[in-house]
Amino acid sequence: MDAKRKQAGRSALPFAVVAALAAAAHAGLGCGDNRLPPRDLPRADEQRPLPRWYPEKPWSEQGGESQVYIEGKIVFDTNKAVIRPGSEKTLETLLQFLKEHPEVTRLRIEGHTDAQASEEHNQDLSAKRALAVADWLVDRGVDNLRLIAVGFGESRPLGPNEIAAGRSENRRVEFHVAEVNGRPFLGQDPYAGGLALEVLSLEERKLRAEQAAQPKAPPPRRGFVATGDEIRPVQVKPRGAAAPEGEPPAPSAPAKDGAPAKDGASPGGGG
Repeated sequence: MDAKRKQAGRSALPFAVVAALAAAAHAGLGCGDNRLPPRDLPRADEQRPLPRWYPEKPWSEQGGESQVYIEGKIVFDTNKAVIRPGSEKTLETLLQFLKEHPEVTRLRIEGHTDAQASEEHNQDLSAKRALAVADWLVDRGVDNLRLIAVGFGESRPLGPNEIAAGRSENRRVEFHVAEVNGRPFLGQDPYAGGLALEVLSLEERKLRAEQAAQPKAPPPRRGFVATGDEIRPVQVKPRGAAAPEGEPPAPSAPAKDGAPAKDGASPGGGG
């Protein structure tokens, strides 16, 4: 009988300890809980809209849209066509798109600016920025004949140029499919009316850079060339001819000794 009681005591002890611990935890729940309260998700109208260049959907020929949406943005130095660090992810995604879509035989790279400077300056700057992106792709193995670099300047804004956010949105680079399998996509102009710059191969750019770095030689000096004898007409007035109006008469030559003076004058000059 004693053995059974001892066995029952051994089996009941753990349950008592567990019950006591559970009661203590429940009693201290109200004063020792340090969990943060749940946070409500922002409403749809409070969320910031995604930029226009966000990849809403992958490009396909059947989609009927020329623009290729690439996540991110290519940023340049102020008023220059120099790509800033931090744009590599977007460029790498664009490079991967060209590798995965060999049917895209020509891709148009469009440069756009805000309206801070003159229209001519902005169009030239936007074209040079588009060319900088094309050169980046050519340096990594893309055929230069697959790329078109055009600039539109401030002519196609996405936001108002009166505010900083609008100007930032207008400074952008877009990508559009210009040709598919050698034919204009959707029958549109591959250049879309922009200012186009020639996209050179890597070898051509190196050659032109070397030629520009060489000092220019001065033009050759022209040697002396004899013209020979020249006959020029000389106008000779006959003696005694009347002088033109407004000109004083030419003085007469002095008379020699013993010779009578002209016009009846005496040699002595007296009277």
